[in-house]
Amino acid sequence: MSLKDGCETAVNTCMGVTAQDKVVIVSDEFSEKIGLGLRKAALEATPQVRYFKLELYGSRPLDKLPDAIQDAAKEATVTFWTGKSLKGELETVRQPFIKAALVGGRHAHMVDITEKIMESGMAANYEEISKFTNSIHERLKKVDEIRVVNELGTDLTARFDNVKWVASTGLNHTPGHWINLPSGEVFTAPTEMEGKIVVDGVLGEYIGERYKHADLLETPLTVDIAMDERAKAVDIQCENEEILAEMEEYLSLHDCSNWVGEFGIGTNLYLKELIDNMLQDEKFPGVHVAFGDPIQSETYAGWTCPEHIDMVLTHCDVWFDGKKIMEDGKYLI
Repeated sequence: MSLKDGCETAVNTCMGVTAQDKVVIVSDEFSEKIGLGLRKAALEATPQVRYFKLELYGSRPLDKLPDAIQDAAKEATVTFWTGKSLKGELETVRQPFIKAALVGGRHAHMVDITEKIMESGMAANYEEISKFTNSIHERLKKVDEIRVVNELGTDLTARFDNVKWVASTGLNHTPGHWINLPSGEVFTAPTEMEGKIVVDGVLGEYIGERYKHADLLETPLTVDIAMDERAKAVDIQCENEEILAEMEEYLSLHDCSNWVGEFGIGTNLYLKELIDNMLQDEKFPGVHVAFGDPIQSETYAGWTCPEHIDMVLTHCDVWFDGKKIMEDGKYLI
């Protein structure tokens, strides 16, 4: 599949843009080719398309969302964000943009998107991904406890009491909702979580830009999780001192930065390997856990946090209420 095909899938299939829609696309130097590709695809559906490039509003990372972009997002019915993840911009720019975009529209978040992703993760059949994701979603809505184990030492138990599971199917035609693209996951903010995760997949945010899957394969990151008033990271270890220092800093930025904010299951069966990009890799069949923000607008967790960092685990065995549904990262259902 080509970049053009990926852009058309995002605009037409995933976001269902019509002639009545007002579209806003935010891009940057890193993703300009993709942003312009989305613009071209959107213009074939509607003449009401506005395009913004972040670097035109100042040196990055920006310390606030430019007023012109915020105003345009509030008026839009469909928005796309393709900009790169930079330190500090989650709180100052990206979260405010999503909030503005959801005032009257639906949003596709494509942070750190690459041409490779547009030609792979966006090359999927999102009608089929939607069916499978919804089937997992229906199962999870009835689950009280999930256990995750892998050979590296992960042994995690998460509990879910009256939580809202979110199915990210890749199809977003409903105002007031947002999705990541590429898509294919079911996630929530767990009620309780205890145990240990050994992260050998990928890390999110700007840290994942510096330390890749190969680095974590060589020196996995271990996070011990325990319950206090809520689930939180209580100890982290890694033989790579640079990774350890980065993670210790990130998880201590605010009181909530080390709280468990998300437990997710990847459901994009079209993905065959990790590509060192969290936007796509968290959709890879398996498990991911995030610390920090619980994506309150979707999970209704009742709290927010300026940080949110995902961690992908590989080769997991997973049980839903004692029934094994995944073995060595492969679905059994």
